[in-house]
Amino acid sequence: MKKILVPFFLVFFLSSFAAEYFSGPVFKKTGYMPTGFTNGLVKIGKTFYTTDRHKDILYSFSGSINDGFKIKKTVQLPNYEPSALDFDGKLFAVADLQKEFIYLIDFKTGVCVKTLPASMKRITGVAFDKDGNIWVCRNREKKIAKISKNDGTVLKEINSPFPTVSAMCYMPSKNREGYLWVADRGRDRIYLVDIQSGLTIFYLKSPVPYPTGIWYSEGKLYVSCYQKDEIYEADIDSFKNKCERFDIRDAKVSVFSTVECMGTGEIVNAKVYIAVPESRDNQVLKNIKLDGKYKIKRDRYGQKVAIYSAENLKNGEKLNCKMEVEGRFFAISYKIFPEEIGSEKDIPEKIKKEYLKDDEKYVLTSPVIQDVIKKVVGDEKNLYFKARKLFEFLGNRINYQMIGGWDIAPVVISRGTGSCSEYTFSYIALCRAAGIPARYVGSVVVRGEDASFDDVYHRWAEIYLPPLGWIPVDVNAGDEVWQGDKCYSFGGIANRFLITTVGGGNSEYLKWDYNVSVDYQTKGRVFVRVESFAEWDVLRTSHFAENGKIPVSFYNFEKKCCH
Repeated sequence: MKKILVPFFLVFFLSSFAAEYFSGPVFKKTGYMPTGFTNGLVKIGKTFYTTDRHKDILYSFSGSINDGFKIKKTVQLPNYEPSALDFDGKLFAVADLQKEFIYLIDFKTGVCVKTLPASMKRITGVAFDKDGNIWVCRNREKKIAKISKNDGTVLKEINSPFPTVSAMCYMPSKNREGYLWVADRGRDRIYLVDIQSGLTIFYLKSPVPYPTGIWYSEGKLYVSCYQKDEIYEADIDSFKNKCERFDIRDAKVSVFSTVECMGTGEIVNAKVYIAVPESRDNQVLKNIKLDGKYKIKRDRYGQKVAIYSAENLKNGEKLNCKMEVEGRFFAISYKIFPEEIGSEKDIPEKIKKEYLKDDEKYVLTSPVIQDVIKKVVGDEKNLYFKARKLFEFLGNRINYQMIGGWDIAPVVISRGTGSCSEYTFSYIALCRAAGIPARYVGSVVVRGEDASFDDVYHRWAEIYLPPLGWIPVDVNAGDEVWQGDKCYSFGGIANRFLITTVGGGNSEYLKWDYNVSVDYQTKGRVFVRVESFAEWDVLRTSHFAENGKIPVSFYNFEKKCCH
């Protein structure tokens, strides 16, 4: 059959990118540490402070990447194994790795003003909050605790993002209690943790392999390394409310669908609907080829669909359909600052009208849905935290199980098991009932090997958060133990997906399907064989190659993703 090329400019310009992107390293090297046994980092003006866990000294020093460092002053510490450092504007807090104490030091006089009981050993991070109380974390601990500045009493506990936390600092917030930046030496990550809700919001890749010092000041984040004795800094505005693109994959995806007549009767009419993808945050598509005769239509949600049809198919006759897509695929991750997300009045009316309405899979008026909204969302006003609380609830409520069928949201939530589609329908229902516009996307998935076969596919939700736009939320993939892993799936996806389908509900062409949908009518005794699947292939000669080299990297993110 003749191949027909869908022009690239149509694919590109009909798409809409919601995000402002950044890629590459967020941090840049800014200086060096004065000793090889450092724990903790503070910066006041142009002066840095750190501790030496071997010499038990608190250093002040200055310098740059060009000039090296210069030690300005040292203070002998009262403890023998300093493990964390912070500053409240007057006193330095120094934790001890072996003893259950935090020492408050006046650097000018060298006097330990107060010894505060901390009720735990092996502290790896301390951080003063806006009220002067101290947040403490320790290695291999599930919780981060807030202790009283007066007597060390534990006032509050929140979930630790990961077991191998190694440093911590506080960042104030305009409308909330504030955030903690938490370094993780095990995964080489820097987490943003909201102390009011206890949720880990997102993470950055650490610029160093063993971060043991972290400090926030005037829109800058500083990280120091125990292994390399280096200091790095990042401008918060360089990634705030932007989408990170990383881990490039250049690939070709082929989607096949066949309808075959078997028997003495005939297929009177057969139709195959193939969702035609477009460029978006996670993918830039270069070429799309469709074999055979078809018509291009858009459904009520704007989804482009190639419609194939055949009539009077007899025994052994087939309707064969094929689509080839070449493109560049990225892992993406939105770095969302929740207090800067708009309210419901900032959502365009057109978005509200289409993506807050009910449909047969959602049943927004169900007592099950309404009860969850009442108990989980409560009086929360922030759109991010509404959506995030529902994400946490559903991830804890549903266990993954592909048992066949796509049941309605109230049934899935009550039953407590579901496929990825059922996770998605349930999450969309909860978000819409809470006033958050939500829709779904469907995709073809890389299954392990780079050249792989997929006939199961994957679906997840997207929510609308002003002013950012549509944000991916995959409750199924976010079913993780630790907040540091869970947070990635709220605002991020891996580079192993070709998103073909965007839908809000029942489509006049695809119905509740995605990727491919098939309709047929028969006459007489007929068995209809339908086969639909997709294949991934690595592009050996890439349209995106630079200087003859194809920059390909792979994000190792194997998750259970099923129909």
